[in-house]
Amino acid sequence: MHISALVANGLGFVATSFSIVMWVPQARITWRNRNHPIRLAGVSETTQWLSMIGYLLWGVFGVLIGSFWVAAPSFVSFPLSIATIVIVRRGRRLIPATPPVPIAPITEPLPVLSSTGPMPVAAAATAHAPVVPVVSVVPVATTPIAIVA
Repeated sequence: MHISALVANGLGFVATSFSIVMWVPQARITWRNRNHPIRLAGVSETTQWLSMIGYLLWGVFGVLIGSFWVAAPSFVSFPLSIATIVIVRRGRRLIPATPPVPIAPITEPLPVLSSTGPMPVAAAATAHAPVVPVVSVVPVATTPIAIVA
């Protein structure tokens, strides 16, 4: 079976493009979170080392057999692996800042609730006790409370 040089080079170009582009999201996330050790915790340094060794070997192999398309992804991905390892190691040495993390984003002020009457409170059911509906009356403050975000 004979494959023309144009088809082989086209396939090599597409494969090389995918091999290079697959690093863009990881590099972007790592660079964006370079000063946040907690966010960098999800980046595996071992995976980066193994990828770096793999890219080095593929690059050497591509040069030895004279195939640009085999070696080309290594020329881009090998330095990105090194940069990722350096950024992750540096980021993990930083003192973790603990900024407040909102549980739910508040985009508008919360409504002020006011009630003058008692509010019923139902007891929660547990798996060990039979469910018995219990209702008690708990008085609620009569002064409205404003919550400021």
